[in-house]
Amino acid sequence: MRLRGDVALVTGSSRGIGRTIAVELARRGADVAVNYHSAQGAAAEVVGEIRALGRRAIAVQADMERGEEAARLVETVERELGPIDLLVNNVGDFVLKPLAAMRHDEWHHVLDSNLSSAYYLCRAVLPGMRQRRKGSLCNIGLSPCHLVRGAPNLAAYSIAKTGILILTRSLATEEAPYGITVNCVSPGLIDNGHLPPEQAEWMLKRVPMGRLGRAEEVAEAVAFLLSEGASYVSGANLAVAGGWDWEDRGTGYDREVHDLFVGEPGS
Repeated sequence: MRLRGDVALVTGSSRGIGRTIAVELARRGADVAVNYHSAQGAAAEVVGEIRALGRRAIAVQADMERGEEAARLVETVERELGPIDLLVNNVGDFVLKPLAAMRHDEWHHVLDSNLSSAYYLCRAVLPGMRQRRKGSLCNIGLSPCHLVRGAPNLAAYSIAKTGILILTRSLATEEAPYGITVNCVSPGLIDNGHLPPEQAEWMLKRVPMGRLGRAEEVAEAVAFLLSEGASYVSGANLAVAGGWDWEDRGTGYDREVHDLFVGEPGS
């Protein structure tokens, strides 16, 4: 599972799961490009942590909702670190609202930051990977989105993450003749270290394993799918979720999540 000498780009990696993925890939031997939108200081800290591991690292600002920015990001990384061998499409925002309360700009933001961003980055890195006949892509999904079912208050996010899985499996088929693997890691309910107690309690009720996931567990799954150990794995969706799905489990999901996070429409 070593990645020594590979160049990795992880989008949205200045904090959260993306940061943990970037550091894990460096720990396994990759040089890493840290992408950020506005958190320049946090990105610089990640770069310092990676360099302390003896790997090369740079931080590059880019807005992944814009195709031209994605292309510029790839050009910068390949100029500074070399051809990109590994791509992790991690960036993506969500808005927790019922559709009746969601503004048009919020809808487009969620779809663009999660789904369009992955498309832009894949389009930008694939020509070089095809030419070298080498490369691995890993998209970050959402655990229950392999199922087509309702997702109250998270419709746009769930639609985007279902699209990520379709994108993953489509590209896996298209790029297999070039030796390129494309997979998806779908986290469940993950403890980011900053959860309000009420939110953590709500989340815990829904995980059959009885605990929240850790970012390190997501990062290890990503590292495996990018490694030589997974060279014959493509089109896979690896859920890191402790058995969680959208199931209610008798706790009144719709009403409870609405009251806890949203409030009345228009608030």
